[in-house]
Amino acid sequence: MRDKTDQIIKAAINVFIKKGFLQSTTQEIAKEADVAEVTLYRKFSTKQNLFETVIKKSLENHFKTRIFKLAEEGTDRFFEEILDERLEVISKNHQLIKMLVSESLMGNLTGDLDFPSVIYNGLKAGIQLHFEKQNIAADPGIFAHQITGILVSNVLFVKETPYYKLAKEEKQKILDHYTTSLMANL
Repeated sequence: MRDKTDQIIKAAINVFIKKGFLQSTTQEIAKEADVAEVTLYRKFSTKQNLFETVIKKSLENHFKTRIFKLAEEGTDRFFEEILDERLEVISKNHQLIKMLVSESLMGNLTGDLDFPSVIYNGLKAGIQLHFEKQNIAADPGIFAHQITGILVSNVLFVKETPYYKLAKEEKQKILDHYTTSLMANL
């Protein structure tokens, strides 16, 4: 039965990416998932519930865990690793991330689903932990704003070649540029 849930979630992601939350219907999602609409409603009581499940699953999978593992790293390496991982995820999942930003800006995602806020809050908490471990007296909010800005700009301003397809040397140039900018604020 778990397969049906996964089918529905994958189908929902595809439909939400194509049409956004408001224009998507449960009928379209059920058709895309190759399940009866009643099956969709058994698993998810409403379209909103399905949407929230999809968003939470995406955010948990991509943005919450690794930053706390990196807190022990030196500061320049810490920023570089965060940026590299996040840029990789954003470029591989560009359409999903773009839809999340769009839905957030339209007010369809609030609280723990508001994508830019989720990025910012996760970064701020991780940076604060890092600064405490490294005994750095700086405002983690400023750094979280800067990194969030970098990440959101990479969603809005699509590059000809996505980050994940760049050669290692090209990625390193980008990371060095961003890291130097961040380190200048310490």
